Amino acid sequence: FIRTLRAFRRGDVNDDGTGDISDPIAVLGYLFIGTPERLPCPKSADANDDGVLDISDPVLVLNSLFIGGRTIPPPSASCGLDPTPDDLTCDSFAYCP
Repeated sequence: FIRTLRAFRRGDVNDDGTGDISDPIAVLGYLFIGTPERLPCPKSADANDDGVLDISDPVLVLNSLFIGGRTIPPPSASCGLDPTPDDLTCDSFAYCP
């Protein structure tokens, strides 16, 4: 397993410091239409922290945003390191120092 030593915010896929509808849209675009071609921090897109990017990640974000569903696991409220080892990486996350 790879342990990312870069701070990031889980669920903030577009790295703008906020969690909103643009984040699950970015994941859906990446997964299903190839836009964007690459995510600079796949760890931020792994909303359920299961170590895999799939449809369940944007669904969790949408549920959290709009119907008060399950909370996105840390680090989501603020910048931090991933407490769960997995193979996802984070090459850059400009919002977090």
